[in-house]
Amino acid sequence: MTPAERKSLAEQITANPLFKAILDEMETGAIEALINAQDNEQRLHRQLKVQAIREFRTDLAQCLDTRTPKSAPA
Repeated sequence: MTPAERKSLAEQITANPLFKAILDEMETGAIEALINAQDNEQRLHRQLKVQAIREFRTDLAQCLDTRTPKSAPA
């Protein structure tokens, strides 16, 4: 898949008005569950869920960024 194709698909996902609301709700619910976890195993599982949601957002943002990176000055 080319960067342009990825960008197009990411734009389609993020253009949906429910996208942000759904991810926000999922993240809020996962954080609340993490806060109220009864033991370390539950806490770890819920922490991983929050991280997965945040990584998904980051991955979509990276797909939308198709600029070529500039090299650092010498």
